[in-house]
Amino acid sequence: MNAIQQIVTVGEGGQVALHVAKPVGSRIRVWVFEADDAPPDEGLEWARWQEATGFARTVLANPAEDVWNDL
Repeated sequence: MNAIQQIVTVGEGGQVALHVAKPVGSRIRVWVFEADDAPPDEGLEWARWQEATGFARTVLANPAEDVWNDL
């Protein structure tokens, strides 16, 4: 997952413009937070979001991958 943070100002009618380096037609996910309500520990928040990825759930959480417990 590649994340990009942009702080933008809300314009007329509640609209914002985001500039992303993706080809036309690409699908992206957008989360909206108020800039003043940023999580106190942003690194910890990113770690929590990363835990929810399919890779973390299927590979890293797989007991067969947990070889260090056998030492």
